[in-house]
Amino acid sequence: MKKQALILSAALLPLIFASASIAAPRSAGEVVIINTGDRVTPGYRVTVGPHGSLTGVLTPAGRRTPIRRTDKMIAATRQRFFADLASAEPVSKLPTGTITAPFGRQGGRRRGRGRGGQGTAVTTPGRVNPYPEVFVRYQGQQSPNLRQASSEQGRVLYQDVKQILQILRLPIPNVP
Repeated sequence: MKKQALILSAALLPLIFASASIAAPRSAGEVVIINTGDRVTPGYRVTVGPHGSLTGVLTPAGRRTPIRRTDKMIAATRQRFFADLASAEPVSKLPTGTITAPFGRQGGRRRGRGRGGQGTAVTTPGRVNPYPEVFVRYQGQQSPNLRQASSEQGRVLYQDVKQILQILRLPIPNVP
């Protein structure tokens, strides 16, 4: 039994280290955008190079091989993104709020009265989050969920991220 566990852990160890390094930026000026996905849309990772190169990798449910998309941002978009990123630093300290959605979405609890879409569903800690979360990793820091950004810098950065996702033709999480 111990021998099987040792063999299994030895086989999984490279995968664990590979998955940890996938989400980390590989060069000093690189930015990684991570979308956790939800029950419907796959999560993905986008790498933004310091010169505007874009690489998006997503793995839809049921597929063994990921889908890879590459493109390049025009200079004005790249400059605006990195300027907005610099103004939002430290990104790990961006203030956030709460995501609320129209009543009826799964994963939240009912609040308010009425029927037919009245009230709101509030995400509850400890439950599966039905909404994808979007993070930015830059210079050793990770932002909080940009979809919940409550500061102007965070909201502007999230708009930049959505523009990058649009360039790569990746699903953009709708704000509930």
